[in-house]
Amino acid sequence: MTKDHTSRPTPRVGRPRREDAGAVNDRILASATELFLEKGVTATSCEAVAARARVSKASLYSRYTGKEALFEAVVRRVIDGRTFHWEGAAPPDAALRTRLAVAGKEVLTQALQPVPLQLMRLFLTEARRFPELVEQADSITRARVVEVLSLSVAPVIADSVARRQANEIAERFLDLTFAPIILSALMGRDLELSSDAIDRRIGFALDILEQSHFPTVMLAYL
Repeated sequence: MTKDHTSRPTPRVGRPRREDAGAVNDRILASATELFLEKGVTATSCEAVAARARVSKASLYSRYTGKEALFEAVVRRVIDGRTFHWEGAAPPDAALRTRLAVAGKEVLTQALQPVPLQLMRLFLTEARRFPELVEQADSITRARVVEVLSLSVAPVIADSVARRQANEIAERFLDLTFAPIILSALMGRDLELSSDAIDRRIGFALDILEQSHFPTVMLAYL
């Protein structure tokens, strides 16, 4: 029997083709995110990230100088991605209390999903090592939530003063609801995360707002 000596193509290794570079980087960051969430930053090595992403260590180090740079890239990817691009919706002709309650619960429900919650826990853990980066992530995500809630207060406002006051209502509502609920989630207090418990917290916040923080200029939107 004659052996077939036809050579088979050798798998390409080393530097990826130009058109593959973006996909390789996506794999690296996705793998780093998974490992950071599973083990934490301290217990994760660049070698483990490279292995999970199926890239060489040289390929990883050509993009990131070390674990700190990799973590920074992961945080910026989260900020720029859709993980914290929360949305809220309510009937525009509903009462202000209803609009804010519906939008608030919708955003809270999205925030309490496993991945956003795990990321928030990771950011808190690493806040001492990366204070500016984590503060930036918190600031951006807070601004996104305020925007959603502000639009539920007043979907269309041409007056800058009215918009600013709508933002103030949204920020106050955020402080009264998100902070205690997210803290309960991070502490594992599941009884405080039921739909009824969230409704009660939102109702409590709205009662306070109606008593003291719905400015007169916003009466047209009640």
